[in-house]
Amino acid sequence: MAEVRLPGWFKEARGWTCPAGGKGASRGFAEKNLEGIASFLSGMFAAGGYCAGPGLMRSIEPRARMAGVVALVIACALTSRVAFLAIEFFVIAVIAALSSLGLFAVARRVLPTMVFTSVLIIPALFDFVTPGTDLFGVTLGGARVSITREGGATAVFFLARATAMVSLVSILALTTRQADLFRGLGGLKVPAIFVTALFMAFRYLLMLLKTAQDMSMARRSRMIGADSLSESQGWFSSRAALVLKKSMGLSGEVDMAMVSRGFTGKVKTFKGGSLSGRDYAWVGFTVFMLFLSFGL
Repeated sequence: MAEVRLPGWFKEARGWTCPAGGKGASRGFAEKNLEGIASFLSGMFAAGGYCAGPGLMRSIEPRARMAGVVALVIACALTSRVAFLAIEFFVIAVIAALSSLGLFAVARRVLPTMVFTSVLIIPALFDFVTPGTDLFGVTLGGARVSITREGGATAVFFLARATAMVSLVSILALTTRQADLFRGLGGLKVPAIFVTALFMAFRYLLMLLKTAQDMSMARRSRMIGADSLSESQGWFSSRAALVLKKSMGLSGEVDMAMVSRGFTGKVKTFKGGSLSGRDYAWVGFTVFMLFLSFGL
């Protein structure tokens, strides 16, 4: 069969031009926000090809995998020592390397949390929240406002702890399929109502976001010129309310459809096999790290 070659002009990416002479509307406030939200949620919930293939975390049974990560997260939350957090970061790096996870794949999921946490801990830097030794200060209206050494140490420790906890959860999300996640939660005796709610959230969140993107595309297809920022913000707010209303109606319809088909409130998954020696070793190591957090 002869190879089909496309002409050069077909491969060029050009902006759409209206036959009447106007130019197609460029991405505005609504489009940029929807694309950003969609990209973030897709990156968080869709692990892609990371769940397949060899690796340390993928070889551990989902129940043991989740129990170990929960133990490490609790250890991070309970510790008050920088030395233990340094050990945790080393463990995280080793786990990521042995699980064949790239640094970028983990960092892109941790970075939003780091930025958000950094904003929250800014007040802790100043002496009116954390008194101590002055590092830098300015006088405003006769009052001196300064950054303290103790405030900086507190902020850095809080940021490091949040980063370690999110990194562990990100590694779990990247190496665990959704079916294994729900099976692991069921194996850990998590209440069925919680598992069901989480399952439905995973199932329909991206679908509702796709509906919002379709609304944005329909709006752009009926526009010739660009609208103002206030108009885009008003449309974005109204669509958000519409999607919320639609999600509430959809949840009721889905619930009635599931109940009519015999759904009793519990998500049924395949039962996992017995735990292996590797699973027990992983759980034992994470429990050891949990007890170590009390000593360091």
